[in-house]
Amino acid sequence: METDVLDGRATAVYAGVERELARTCYPENFPILPEMPVARYTDPRFYALEMKHFWPATWLHVGHISEIPEPGSYKLFEQLGQSIIINRGADGAVQAFHNVCRHRAMPLVTEPQGKARRFVCPYHSWSYGLDGSLVAVPEERDFACLKKSEKGLVPVRSGLMRGMIFINLDGKAPPIDEYFAATNRELGDFPLEDMVMLKEITVEMDCNWKAALDNFLEMYHVSSVHAKTISPYLNTSSFLVSLYKQGHARFATRKRGANTIFEVDRPAHDGPSELFRDHTIALPMFPNSFMAIDPVGFGWQTWWPVSQGKSVMVFSLMGWKGDEDPAFLDTMVEQVKAIANEDVRLFAQLQRSLDSGVMPGLVMGYQERALYWYQEEIDRQIGAENIPEDLRLKQVLQPFAE
Repeated sequence: METDVLDGRATAVYAGVERELARTCYPENFPILPEMPVARYTDPRFYALEMKHFWPATWLHVGHISEIPEPGSYKLFEQLGQSIIINRGADGAVQAFHNVCRHRAMPLVTEPQGKARRFVCPYHSWSYGLDGSLVAVPEERDFACLKKSEKGLVPVRSGLMRGMIFINLDGKAPPIDEYFAATNRELGDFPLEDMVMLKEITVEMDCNWKAALDNFLEMYHVSSVHAKTISPYLNTSSFLVSLYKQGHARFATRKRGANTIFEVDRPAHDGPSELFRDHTIALPMFPNSFMAIDPVGFGWQTWWPVSQGKSVMVFSLMGWKGDEDPAFLDTMVEQVKAIANEDVRLFAQLQRSLDSGVMPGLVMGYQERALYWYQEEIDRQIGAENIPEDLRLKQVLQPFAE
């Protein structure tokens, strides 16, 4: 039955790509997208609403299980003004805790990644077990009525999706399997959990995080911006977009013949099906994750706000266990940086234009509907009643989401 479902979805992708190649006009019965208020990228009110209502309420990508391979392994997540320890407990379970000592709020961990038997505060040496429990307090006699059982590290809700680690800051997001049901379905037989994180690249950008994310949710710019890097590998006219509940989406784009955008003659991994070999399947995951699946390896991307007009983009380069070829990794890094630079060089200029106030709204075409879709979901997360009318989006795409 599972194979039948996978074959059915692959058949639907092939048929949809053919329809897109044959399309000559705007689709009937699809709404004309309202203009996107520019103030969503520039207004401090909207940034404050995002930080208060939106980011804490969603599942946020923080890493892959290969980064914390054994009990005691940990890595730090440091975005959104948070510092969170992602670790493996003594039983091998993935956990998350705020990186804050319960004594006087000193960070326990300062290295971005490592292994520890305990987490010991560098200030006064309060120490915590791998399960977050407070296990030792120097000069404990000086702390009247201290109940160590009540002063463990503050936990953060965490979960796994195909080997990728996510956290939910307010603890109220839907169950992770439900939240990523569409993504998990579209991954099909792609063995994401068998991959390893090879290298992380962080790019600083002088723009609102959404202005950067928008760029990766459409192919309209590729022939202009990536004429020598992406365009030779992908038939952008075949770009097929499917919208899914919770703000997620799926893109399918036919390849022009090469196995991979990174190296033409490198063989694809044996695991993925034919669909992933002759098409690039990209999965935008609300709120800020994106992977363009490549059977030889790819970059998992996330975008994070630093301030209203500054952000960072993080590439987690994924490859295959036992196939960590240094030369190929160098090729991946070089290509990822080259493509990113082609985009990032535009962002500061774009943000200045947004800030100028010349344009009250952005025009969105049919190929750009995924941009509008995730911003609709932002409003649903914040709550329309909390958003000033001049910043609010008209909700038009829900009838077109699967």
